[in-house]
Amino acid sequence: MVKNNKDTVFIANLVEDYGRLVSSICHRMIQDEETVRDAAQEAWLEITKSLPSFRGGSKISTWIYTITYRTVMRYAKKEKVYSAKYVGDYFRQEEIKLPNSHGLDKKLWVKQMCDKCLTGVLSCLNHESRMAYIMRDVARVSYEEIAEVMEQSSASIRQMISRSRRKLQNFLKDECVLHNAKGKCSCRMRKWVLEVDLVREYQELTQSMAEVNVFRETEEIISRVNYWRQFLDLD
Repeated sequence: MVKNNKDTVFIANLVEDYGRLVSSICHRMIQDEETVRDAAQEAWLEITKSLPSFRGGSKISTWIYTITYRTVMRYAKKEKVYSAKYVGDYFRQEEIKLPNSHGLDKKLWVKQMCDKCLTGVLSCLNHESRMAYIMRDVARVSYEEIAEVMEQSSASIRQMISRSRRKLQNFLKDECVLHNAKGKCSCRMRKWVLEVDLVREYQELTQSMAEVNVFRETEEIISRVNYWRQFLDLD
């Protein structure tokens, strides 16, 4: 696939520029960690295989996101879409127990569990709406580029994302202390979130970033794996 050093350098640049963002999209669309890795790596393989035929008819970013979109959606559509009520009832179940593990980094564990919970929240959006929302509010892709990737009008994409934002905001306001520090949520992770003062970390990040939400903030707090780097032995 990679024929010379010039190609290797170019591909390495693509990995650095887009690998982590693609990993984030996969993580937010798919809950199973092994499936996330498979989807991200399949997208990478398709990109490297198709790269010689890329003629610049669109931006390289649009081309990469289009391949990612098609690949990830094949995996994501195998997962269920749940109602907001179902998701809310799930988070109000019995408190999650702290793992009995020697040397456990409790704060890291809390961050990772909250990350999984937030991905679960997104399952109340249908697959298309979830992808559009993630690409815009997590990966920060422009409306116009998302529209091109998903082959819809920019107006339709804006409307889809706006509806998704309202639905998520309404849910998180009552259910997530990371989103609403004054909220009286009964989330299964609430005790541990307050114990490690993770709320303060999110609040500090909110003050330093423009146009943020709890999903975007989590991407800054969690060290997201760039699965593409493994193919070039960059780690």
